[in-house]
Amino acid sequence: MKTQLIALAVASAISLAPDVASAAPVDLSTWTAESYPAVSGFGAGVWTVASGGGSVTQSVNGQPTFFYSDFNAIGTKITGKIKPGSGDDDYVGFALGFRPGDSTNSTANYLLIDWKQGTQGFDFGTPSSSPGGTANGGLAVSLVTGIPDADEFWQHANLAGTSAANGLTELARGTTRGNVGWVVNTEYEFTFDFGPNDLEVFVNGVKEIDITGSFADGRIAFYNFSQANVVYSAFTKEVGTFPPGGGSVPEPTTIVLIGLGLAGLGFRSRKNAGS
Repeated sequence: MKTQLIALAVASAISLAPDVASAAPVDLSTWTAESYPAVSGFGAGVWTVASGGGSVTQSVNGQPTFFYSDFNAIGTKITGKIKPGSGDDDYVGFALGFRPGDSTNSTANYLLIDWKQGTQGFDFGTPSSSPGGTANGGLAVSLVTGIPDADEFWQHANLAGTSAANGLTELARGTTRGNVGWVVNTEYEFTFDFGPNDLEVFVNGVKEIDITGSFADGRIAFYNFSQANVVYSAFTKEVGTFPPGGGSVPEPTTIVLIGLGLAGLGFRSRKNAGS
């Protein structure tokens, strides 16, 4: 009887574990492109999804452009690969909490994780009215509010000449890649573990960003700015460590151990009752 109880507990625990740990592939064919207003000399992004929906390529060296999911990101862990090509040396990355229409939304509020290959100065033309400045090479996370112009995206700043409600506030830089740019034609694996009050970002298994705050829910989006020939591929989604209701999600091994513990208690109770 003890063996039967343990087997039943283990089977029940294992049946629960896939809901916690299994990562499902993401179909990029259901995602949507959205670009900020055109900057002089920089066109809208063009996102081309491969047959089967497993990858997408952004092919225009243009304005800030996004390719956002059909699901909200809070409470999830999302993993996938990015491969920047030789189109330029500018920004590739992601957004979390992005909402459809945020490119023209004066109350937009989302996180931008972007990575620039090298430090560079530039001043964008119309309709960007802010002064030009320097974009620092490396990986960073910023809070985006309102409708920033191109120079504000470029500098991670809220600049003179625009509304105080519009701009970027840099929150942190990568632990090991904060001042290190990406390498052309090199593939990197990113993982985002995103909750209402937590964000952890891993690159090739190394935790680069770990911040807390109060974060708005919304979509995950791919992001390019002044960078062409970028491929995103092999994305998966699973239940994250930080669920919307607070607390944390137990590991599958924890579930199995709980099941074994319950089986042991059940056996002891039967033994005591029969003694």
